[in-house]
Amino acid sequence: MPGTFFGFNTGLRGMQAAQRGIYTTAHNIANANTEGYTRQQVVLATTPAYPVPAMNRPGGTGWQIGTGVDSQETRRLRDEFLDTQIRRETGNLGMWEQIQDVLTQVEIVFSEPSDTGLSTLMSQFWAAWQELSKNAESSPVRTTVVETAGALAEAFNHSAQQLETIIGDIDQSIELKVTEINSLARQVVDLNVQIKNIIAAGDQPNDLLDQRDLLLDKLSKIIDFEVEYNKINVNGDDIYDGQVKIRIGNAYLVSIDNSNNSIANEVSVGTGNDKAKIYWGDGTEITPNRGEIKGLQEARGDVQLYLNKLDVLARGLAENINAIHREGLDLSGQPVNTDTDPNTNTYENFFVALSDPPATGDISESGITARNIGVNLNIRNDVTKIAAADVSGGAGNGANALKIAQLQSKLFQETDINSDGDIDTLVEGTSGVTFDDYYKNFTAKLGVDAHEAGRMVTNQGVLVDQLTSRKESISGVSLDEEMVNMLQYQRAYEAAARLITTLDAMLDKIINGMGVTR
Repeated sequence: MPGTFFGFNTGLRGMQAAQRGIYTTAHNIANANTEGYTRQQVVLATTPAYPVPAMNRPGGTGWQIGTGVDSQETRRLRDEFLDTQIRRETGNLGMWEQIQDVLTQVEIVFSEPSDTGLSTLMSQFWAAWQELSKNAESSPVRTTVVETAGALAEAFNHSAQQLETIIGDIDQSIELKVTEINSLARQVVDLNVQIKNIIAAGDQPNDLLDQRDLLLDKLSKIIDFEVEYNKINVNGDDIYDGQVKIRIGNAYLVSIDNSNNSIANEVSVGTGNDKAKIYWGDGTEITPNRGEIKGLQEARGDVQLYLNKLDVLARGLAENINAIHREGLDLSGQPVNTDTDPNTNTYENFFVALSDPPATGDISESGITARNIGVNLNIRNDVTKIAAADVSGGAGNGANALKIAQLQSKLFQETDINSDGDIDTLVEGTSGVTFDDYYKNFTAKLGVDAHEAGRMVTNQGVLVDQLTSRKESISGVSLDEEMVNMLQYQRAYEAAARLITTLDAMLDKIINGMGVTR
């Protein structure tokens, strides 16, 4: 059988294992509130047993005695499958949050329904023309027409400017997100180097792995990606060397070169009309499926759509009113359409495309948008030039003003005049919608889209919270559980120490108490 000294090493191993458990528990408690920290656990295993030979079983085939315990590793308690789920759903949450945020801003721009929105101003505008058809000779009524038209045009201008500002803010946000992507990629590369070196030395860099996973979690909210674990061939076996690659689409944000070193491949934003797009260094476009960048791109498209609709409405309204206005007579009975040259015919167009700032020479309807629509400055300065009368009725009648007022109930269709695939204006037809309904239709769509975005944010938030709770139940630090572990390791340490004390007493008895007595 083994000697008395045999148990000392077993007790020592027990003390060392308990000590490592206490240190790990202390580390968990200290990082209970550290973002991205993963709970760690000491993995204990029995050490190889010691064979004790017997006289009738020579060669060490007798019974075996345990030699104690060994702490094999300190592992992180983490579920990689759950990490993948959380990152995917976090990306969806980030996308919908951006869409909701932008559409909320657009809703504020249109502010419908309200007493100050475009819908109310258009109603007042049509009512002013109706009143002018009944009091064509009244200067105050003519002034009311000009002022309500001016208020409507300014509302178009202001709404378009705000939408353009939102688009500019989105472009800037995408640029900032791209900068963040590149920064996160460089940090992952730095951690890859450190982790690879530590693993090569035979150690376990748990805290560095936590830091890298936290960076990947942050990246997942910005853009979707796949994580690939880099392996090297050692003696014919593929072994994970601690580095990760990050693949976006068919290319790598973080890759490994031929020397087995990590490399960050930067992403850039487009220029000009492509500011919302992102590209690799070789010019290949990146098309994300989830994340904040995807949300910003989708939201930008929505805002551009609403701006285009606003332009079509402003242009269609102006062109149809101008077409009737050009056929009428002013208060003195003179036709306003006296010249075919729009650069010299100063009164024929009621609505014109104003420059910034407006100039007296802005008399053409060419290129009217919601951003530049305005009342002809010549007519604003001389309201008698409003063509309220028609040719058949002579000066002073309001027949032409009535035709303009009746446009409120006419049906109009979206038309691609240039055949370039883009809707340009609204043209009167046998079917379609009124000007008022055209505006209400796309503002109603805005309300539905914004509500849907809010619903998706709520649903995704609940889903992410549930997944995070599951993750915390595995990887999070429970102070109550750690206190139990601490007491458990403390008692194990004390018991191992007591074992050594007992063995010491046994040896003392053998050495000092078993001598020859007189």
